[in-house]
Amino acid sequence: MLILALAASVAAPLPEQTGPVLPTHAPAQTGSAEPAEAPAQEALPPRPAPSAITGAPPPPAPHLLGDWGGVRTALEANGITPTIQYIAMPAWNVSGGTQERVEYAGQLTMGATADLDRIAGIQGGSFQLLVTNRHGRNLNATAGLEVLQQPQAIFGAGQIWRLSQLFYRQKLGKVEAKIGRMSIGEDFGTAPCFFESLYFCGIVPGHVTPNYWYNPPVSVWGARVKVEDGLGYTQVGVYERNPTNLREDRGFYLGTAGQTGALIPLERGFTVKLGGDARRPGIYKIGVWHDTSRSEDLVRDVDGGYAALSGLPLAQARGRWGGYFVARQQLTAPAADGSGVFNLFLSGTLTDGRTNLIRSILVAGGTWSGILRGRPKDEIGLAIGRTRINDRLTEVEARQRALGLTDRSPQRAEWAAELAYSIVVDPAFSLRPNLQLYHHPGGRTDRNTVAVLGLGAFVTL
Repeated sequence: MLILALAASVAAPLPEQTGPVLPTHAPAQTGSAEPAEAPAQEALPPRPAPSAITGAPPPPAPHLLGDWGGVRTALEANGITPTIQYIAMPAWNVSGGTQERVEYAGQLTMGATADLDRIAGIQGGSFQLLVTNRHGRNLNATAGLEVLQQPQAIFGAGQIWRLSQLFYRQKLGKVEAKIGRMSIGEDFGTAPCFFESLYFCGIVPGHVTPNYWYNPPVSVWGARVKVEDGLGYTQVGVYERNPTNLREDRGFYLGTAGQTGALIPLERGFTVKLGGDARRPGIYKIGVWHDTSRSEDLVRDVDGGYAALSGLPLAQARGRWGGYFVARQQLTAPAADGSGVFNLFLSGTLTDGRTNLIRSILVAGGTWSGILRGRPKDEIGLAIGRTRINDRLTEVEARQRALGLTDRSPQRAEWAAELAYSIVVDPAFSLRPNLQLYHHPGGRTDRNTVAVLGLGAFVTL
């Protein structure tokens, strides 16, 4: 580990402040990852690694292996901050699916942030490197759950090593620019990740548009500019739209072959201090995006009929859009021991109805720290969510069933919920047992509810 960290120290991670971006994603990339969370997260009780799962930099935390025998201290003294983190997510479907299974998914990230002010006298400049390895098996697939969001948020994007970040960042007063190799979900649509289900973990838009909104660990060429003001910030980015980057043989590909266009997101964020109290921060974001690529219609063929009935190729059109919002508010100030912090969150995404399988997703929930005496840093969380399938697909499937072409119920909407409890074993190590429920899996009303027992383990080395 130490040798790998030293090798990585020629560059550096710094998604938003410091530390690496740990991915999450949906279907194709999943578990994505996966972005910088604004000041609202900084005042929350420290929990190592979870925030990193979304791509957001983790809060400062001790390391399980200390200062690596002096190596870490020496590197930091020379302007290099190395990071190694590991996340494990085993899961067991206790009911639902085609068979009962227990599967394990894991994610290792290693990287380093180079402070170019200290190294080369470039004030406000930094360089970041992050590599990610995902491994394990997908419970959703092996147990035949057919749920719309993965029960193990870190599964996806191939069980391979990937270059997740390789970029330069420059701060000039209230303006910040990034350019290089990065993911869209690193900066846009980000949200904290406390839960194991992808429903409630991390980057919001990437959960429903994984085929073209790239979350960590997948990276593309891109650039982003962020400008802070008295109310919060405004940011805009331009990212390569290249589906070949999802392939398992392109974990470290730096070319542009296969590029189809660009994805351009715009986000406005507002930072809030509830009642003027800095100990009760909040962050509210609203964003939109436009993809310039040519994409296929979800159901219509080249002649305007239903492709599923005609057998003709799907129609194509250039450009597609989407929008999202993310809200997180801390309602109570922490006690002296860090307990008593109550947070509420709400987020949602609406996609282009012409092209996207999932039309919308809406999730809400809350977390509360220190509910048990003597455990001030432990947290309990509850969240619920709804994913709605595009009505155009529902109509086609209803027609297929009426014609006797299928006996499956049309896909409509799936509901999910998760109850999780975070046990802080050590400031650098926490465990998070959880129970997940999926009602109408896959949006099909004729399928039994799926129940999953999960366990998240987060360690900063």
